[in-house]
Amino acid sequence: MSPKVQTLNGMPQLRESGFGLPWPRHGLKLLYWFSTRCISFDGNNEMVSRCDPRRGHFGFHRFINRPIEEGVTLLPVEELQYYVLGNVNFPKADQLPEYVRKNRALKGSNKDRIIISLDAQKIRKVYITTHIDNKEFDINNTFLISRDLLTNISLHQDVEDFLCEMDYSSASDLKGGGESSPTRSSDTSPEPELTPPPENRSTEAQNTISPRTPGPWKCACTIL
Repeated sequence: MSPKVQTLNGMPQLRESGFGLPWPRHGLKLLYWFSTRCISFDGNNEMVSRCDPRRGHFGFHRFINRPIEEGVTLLPVEELQYYVLGNVNFPKADQLPEYVRKNRALKGSNKDRIIISLDAQKIRKVYITTHIDNKEFDINNTFLISRDLLTNISLHQDVEDFLCEMDYSSASDLKGGGESSPTRSSDTSPEPELTPPPENRSTEAQNTISPRTPGPWKCACTIL
């Protein structure tokens, strides 16, 4: 049985969903990276993957949409394959930027995930979800992210700006500190070369995938 998954269309809805909150959870940073670096929009406003989830880039791997609660699956049942991203301890996850991985040694930091449905190089849908234990995801905190929201996220000046709007703050992150991620010889690999964006994309879409290099947090948010 397919679940009814709520769609998040704007920044207020994303903030109210609680995804990636509070610190040190990494989901909001992961979502910012995904929106700015992993996808682009073609001339038909379809999402195109700039990496290859099928080859495990950035720690992507297959997600099996098994029934988890009285025959209800986490995501809608469809023929396309699902791929999940966000486990910073998974092979090739070291290809993700350091600002996503930096607090992975802290309890509760590695529970958020992005799941996509993939059709060749086209991404049909983007979901966010959260682990409730080492195996199961929280069906009540699983959401579909609209294309408009993905675009709005990408138009932020940088990751600090986005985190401020989401009311995500901590003294260690704002100072650029926190737990650094150790190098693991078993799964460390260079970042794969991203596919260039489509040439006929709109000006707004160009902004969507423009590379950003986040520096130390300079957010003006109030630290609670």
